[in-house]
Amino acid sequence: MQLAEIEKIESAPNEQPAILVHSTYQAIKTAILGNRLRPGTKLTHRVLAEMFGVSRTPVRESLERLFQEGYVTRIANRGYFVAEIEIEEVDELYQTREALELYALDRLMDSGLSTKQLQSLKEINRRYKALCLENLSRERLLVDREFHLSVAQHAGNAYLHRTLGTIFDRLILKRRVEGFHDTRGIEPYSDHVKLLAAIAAGDRRTAQQVLRNHIKGACSRFIVYLDQTLVGERESR
Repeated sequence: MQLAEIEKIESAPNEQPAILVHSTYQAIKTAILGNRLRPGTKLTHRVLAEMFGVSRTPVRESLERLFQEGYVTRIANRGYFVAEIEIEEVDELYQTREALELYALDRLMDSGLSTKQLQSLKEINRRYKALCLENLSRERLLVDREFHLSVAQHAGNAYLHRTLGTIFDRLILKRRVEGFHDTRGIEPYSDHVKLLAAIAAGDRRTAQQVLRNHIKGACSRFIVYLDQTLVGERESR
């Protein structure tokens, strides 16, 4: 469902309640994934109902479903909020990401990349390079996601690809980029270059090491940033 198509959800009298709830759920989830509803934002039934042109009933049911899925949090006597990520969850997500990506890489090394596939990955990485020269942005995170998911997709396991995509989504949608100063410059881009070179050369060991270090480094930087953010928030209270 495109964002433009869900700005306002038509609630015709004959529309089935289940369909309306699902449409509302998708609309709220898309707004969260698209960063229109940012981490920490309070989600009220009235505002969401007005935003998507529906009654409060489908909003209420949608928020409960999003709460069960971990996209929003529910605080007693305060209501619902767009979920923010915790350090423990970051660590677990990156551990799972590392395991999945290394497995996908192992499968890919067995089959290799075609010239067309390699060129496609290099083109994604060229777009990523330009973003690495700027401040960290959500666009940069999304292009990095595209690169890694494309590598995994070429491994030929559709379920692994979908699962990895879900992990990236959770890391990105719950991430505040404001105040995150990434001083690595084009180092992440260079990691991608080294990874593709190792894959093209059939150097499994180097490819695995580059990918492992790349993911572990990303995890460490994210955790340090979150820890500093939590300290700053506590001190400002």
